[in-house]
Amino acid sequence: MPYLKEELLHHIWQHRLFDNSRLLTTDGQQVEVLKPGTLNPNAGPDFSAARLNIGGTEWSGNVELHVKSSDWLKHGHQQDSAYANIILHVVFEDDVKDALGAFPTLELKPVVSDQILGKYQLLIGNSGDALPCGTQFTEVPSPILTNWMDALLVERLKRKSELVQADIENADGDLEQAFQVVLFRAFGMKVNAEPFEQLGKAIPWKVLGKCQDDLRQLEAVLFGYAGFLNESSDEYQQALQAEYRFIKNKYGGSDLNNRLFKFSKMHPKNFPTLRLAQLAALYHRTGQFLKWFGNRDVSVMLDELQVEPSIYWQTHYRFGKAFEKQGNKLGSAMANNILINVLAPFLFVQSERESKPELKERAFEVLEKLKPEANAKTRKFKEVGYKCHSALESQALIELYTYYCQHKKCLSCNVGATILKREL
Repeated sequence: MPYLKEELLHHIWQHRLFDNSRLLTTDGQQVEVLKPGTLNPNAGPDFSAARLNIGGTEWSGNVELHVKSSDWLKHGHQQDSAYANIILHVVFEDDVKDALGAFPTLELKPVVSDQILGKYQLLIGNSGDALPCGTQFTEVPSPILTNWMDALLVERLKRKSELVQADIENADGDLEQAFQVVLFRAFGMKVNAEPFEQLGKAIPWKVLGKCQDDLRQLEAVLFGYAGFLNESSDEYQQALQAEYRFIKNKYGGSDLNNRLFKFSKMHPKNFPTLRLAQLAALYHRTGQFLKWFGNRDVSVMLDELQVEPSIYWQTHYRFGKAFEKQGNKLGSAMANNILINVLAPFLFVQSERESKPELKERAFEVLEKLKPEANAKTRKFKEVGYKCHSALESQALIELYTYYCQHKKCLSCNVGATILKREL
């Protein structure tokens, strides 16, 4: 018999995974669980507002659970007034002969199937980074899985929205400026997210707006504020310096230290200099980012996001270092990720702020029309036979793996809970 964790005991009680017809207290009173109560995540008895019929009398109140009766003494509950008025002490195994208080004790071990313990042990016992439930994931009924995936998606968007909400507050409610920050952060990807975010905050979006029609001026703004125009590697960099001196004199602001941007161990197509050139080309095409992203069909955005940088950046990854023409177009995968990680979360937050549910629906629509992400996390589900059809699903899977599977939180997962209940 595997060792039982209190977390599992809570789950068994909450979902009544026992033979309800055979419940007897240790002193022989019949127990009927009318309502198991509400799990208490804070200090105090484990469940509140439970309704029980004990020995023919209906009771309402708190219930405390332990793996063994002796845990009551180990935890010092006999000296804690918060536990003085519980209506039932539920234990998996009763290992104390004498009464612990004026409450009855219910032992669950005789009425809990060994299947429950065995299945749980299989779930949490899987080693490595594989899915705890393995191929059983695809055996969960479709309605349950669909509803769980929907909940996971909302959970993920809410998690992402916290950062977006902070960006909006930092921008004093200026949605265009906040959207610029979120977009810049995405262009920096994981390695350069922080300096790109700082750059998005440092450049007022109206300054970019003044330069929209001139691609060279846009590059001067981005490279200048990023601190890349403090050297003179070639004539093009010198030309941008001249443009930037004029712009800086007119609009002011502070440059970043270009050493914040990382190049080491990166593919040249992900160099921050090339990403800045692509950002300049994108703004040259779109103008105000939020306005443009908010009014385009997904397929149009995917196509138009794949911008070609200026001629100089088609043969360069860094200033003064020329290569054979590469094109250096922003790729389709990057365009897909921008809409997933920038537009959808921003629409979700904007919907909440402005009480516009249609924006939340648009966020879901955007994700449903985008290709699913293919990464180490989503591949875990592909390996067990689950086919992902859209970014709406892949985002839910990433949330599931990151916050449930990796931490073996199977009891908090509807998939794990369904597996435990099956065929009981």
